[in-house]
Amino acid sequence: MYKLKNIKCKYSTSIRPILEIDELEIKENEVVFFVGPSGVGKSTILETLGLMNDTVEVDNDSVFELNIGGINIDMRNVWKEKESTLSDIRNDFFSFIFQENNLFQSLSGMQNAIASSIIKGVSSEDAFKKANKVRKQLLSDINLNEETQDFNINGISGGQRQRLSFIRAIITKYNVLFADEPTGNLDWLNAEILMKFLIDNMNENSSAIIVSHDIDLALKFADKIVYLEKKSEIINGKPYYYGKIDNSTVFYNTDKENMLWENSKNNFSRKELKKLIKDRFRVAQGEEITVKKKVLIENNY
Repeated sequence: MYKLKNIKCKYSTSIRPILEIDELEIKENEVVFFVGPSGVGKSTILETLGLMNDTVEVDNDSVFELNIGGINIDMRNVWKEKESTLSDIRNDFFSFIFQENNLFQSLSGMQNAIASSIIKGVSSEDAFKKANKVRKQLLSDINLNEETQDFNINGISGGQRQRLSFIRAIITKYNVLFADEPTGNLDWLNAEILMKFLIDNMNENSSAIIVSHDIDLALKFADKIVYLEKKSEIINGKPYYYGKIDNSTVFYNTDKENMLWENSKNNFSRKELKKLIKDRFRVAQGEEITVKKKVLIENNY
């Protein structure tokens, strides 16, 4: 579905790229979790793949392709298209769960739940039926029943807002589902229940691209874990941090039942992979502290 090679992601305000991708592929029917410490470009990867922000820098040998149902899109050049074309691609192929939920304050709970489906051309009656079915299956605690479906968004908790965004995503037609910290406002039990429900109800031949700090959640549900390595450079006497993806940081679930994972070099049990990733978190944090100390020393502080 996605094929990337020699890609760099940079914002206009950045000194240099915030994320470097040597090589990465995402296939149909694949659940991919992106994990790593802060400041390595986890949200950037969603913005880039989801056509939300033009961050891409390419060279002559760069590859950045999206292939859906035989339709191949050269993502290196897609930003040259009009915004209406980009909007059509997002609307036709993508669905999003945002960290901040992005609910409309002027709409009721159920109206928010069905908004994306209506934008995609589904009738309000059909969208409501589907959303109500999802509510009855899993989300009765959100109070989206026939009597209270018109509650005001300002009167519900962050966890309830998160549940609404899950309903909206589950009932929306898509080929790629993007989720940025989708369980951030939920306790571990509800996070696991909702994530399982989301993945079990994915659209046919679709993929999920999920950013999460929850390593346990990634180990439990991912087909692939992409660890964004934290790198640092000293630029103009100050530390600059960025993320790096290469073959050594991509792990595949080869046997979900036995929880075996592998990358190009190693085989890991779930426990071993969890320890490896957690150790990398700690190393990244330690290296950041070391770099900051080095800068202070060099500047005589």
